[in-house]
Amino acid sequence: MEELYLCILILCCMTVTINATQTSNTGYLDVNGGKLYYEMAGSGEKSIILIHDGLVHGEIWNQQYSVFSEKYRVVRYDRRGYGRSSQPEEPYSNIEDLHSVLTSLNIDNAILIGMSAGGGLAIDYTIEHPENVSALVIVGAVVSGFGYSDHFFTRGGRLKLSDYADTEKLMRYLILEDPYEMCPKNSSVREKLWTLMESYPQNIDFSKNRLAVQPERPAIDRLSEIRIPTLIVVGEYDIPDVFVHAGAIESGVPFAQKVIIRNAGHLVPLEQPKQFNEHVLEFMNGAEFLHILNTQGISTAVELFNSKRELDPAWAPLSEVRMNTVGYRYLQAGKVQEAIELFKINVTAYPESANTYDSLGEAYMINGDKELAVQNYRKSLEINPENENAIEKLKKLEEL
Repeated sequence: MEELYLCILILCCMTVTINATQTSNTGYLDVNGGKLYYEMAGSGEKSIILIHDGLVHGEIWNQQYSVFSEKYRVVRYDRRGYGRSSQPEEPYSNIEDLHSVLTSLNIDNAILIGMSAGGGLAIDYTIEHPENVSALVIVGAVVSGFGYSDHFFTRGGRLKLSDYADTEKLMRYLILEDPYEMCPKNSSVREKLWTLMESYPQNIDFSKNRLAVQPERPAIDRLSEIRIPTLIVVGEYDIPDVFVHAGAIESGVPFAQKVIIRNAGHLVPLEQPKQFNEHVLEFMNGAEFLHILNTQGISTAVELFNSKRELDPAWAPLSEVRMNTVGYRYLQAGKVQEAIELFKINVTAYPESANTYDSLGEAYMINGDKELAVQNYRKSLEINPENENAIEKLKKLEEL
């Protein structure tokens, strides 16, 4: 039942035209016992692989495929048994299929963006092939080895087990009625989803799941092995179990970042494409910085920041709030010098913010550097005279 339901965490798609200046290559890749249909656009130095969910094929990513390919080389493909790819006739591995996509297209390293069960696949692949993944974005994802509630299977009592045997009834409910797939405000998407699924009835042939080989070790116990920048995206109206899985992933993956998208259910990239794309592009902008910070340390990260600023004086690796959060994580972990350097980057990137100076002042105060702490708290007050935290801390520092 769990494997069945992973396939019906539904996502949708709409047709879209790729910018005329871009070339979209299409074709088929040979995999063990079958063929995978793929599309590739863009010519950026970095590559993105878009992985669809357990029901809708690669066209779910239309509103991301066109946007992301303006800066990146983007690949989307139909997984085995979906869209234009071949139906499985023997045991197969989604992890091996994804690996074949990368190797066949000569992609040594990629950012993986996966939805729902596709997000779970992205996690499994990252654990098995960490050298091939530079960043991870998972949307409404589930993680292998983690359980589900009865509410998840019955959609809060709206479905019976017998409903799963009636494919048309099940599809009609999930696409046109289910309160979790889409925010109630986004009902216009439902008819488009229904039209799409009528064109690809093979997507709902769940027998393919019986042939899918599962990972040898569930990901839930191996999440700490993921040492790359990770963004977790959840729609605020998604089913509760998805939030539980998101929490487990966030707790298990070091320094993972979670974003909740308003006015969206399970179909975040379709329901709120502008919000989703902005969050992902911002995340990917900072992914290189975070990856270097996590793997090579603060000195190399500072060097990267300085080199980027020489080319673009306005470049910032992360938003002010995100950088501040990363800095405080280091501060709370007792890595005060690293936190100071991160807060200094934030001051440079956002010199008009009272909060950046306030945070740097706190780090200096913890480090025992009274003079620099006072200097930064005073600068914070110059920008925001009502900063009560800075006023309070300055009083304490003056008493020392």
